[in-house]
Amino acid sequence: MIRIALILSFAFLASCSVLKEYDTTGFTIEGNIVYYNNNPMAELRAVEFAYDDKKLIKELTFSLLNGNNNDKIYNLIAFLNTRYKEYEIEVEIPIDQYKFEE
Repeated sequence: MIRIALILSFAFLASCSVLKEYDTTGFTIEGNIVYYNNNPMAELRAVEFAYDDKKLIKELTFSLLNGNNNDKIYNLIAFLNTRYKEYEIEVEIPIDQYKFEE
């Protein structure tokens, strides 16, 4: 039983460390706007609550304001995750700003 608890604890810690590899330097938030290096990057558009798999899920949905920093989306999610730990984070990219990989 102790082995199972240790394995589950290790798996939980390993899964949380995924976002630690992203640099959150330069991100700030003021009101509903997230800034990267003092330039507006994303805006909070929705707060959602759902009941999923017998759990209450809280989610914040941010929308990118422009395509200038699309390469920083994972960093943005890591920053928001440190700020709003009890929420799941979703980032919407307007289709005209997204480039599909070939």
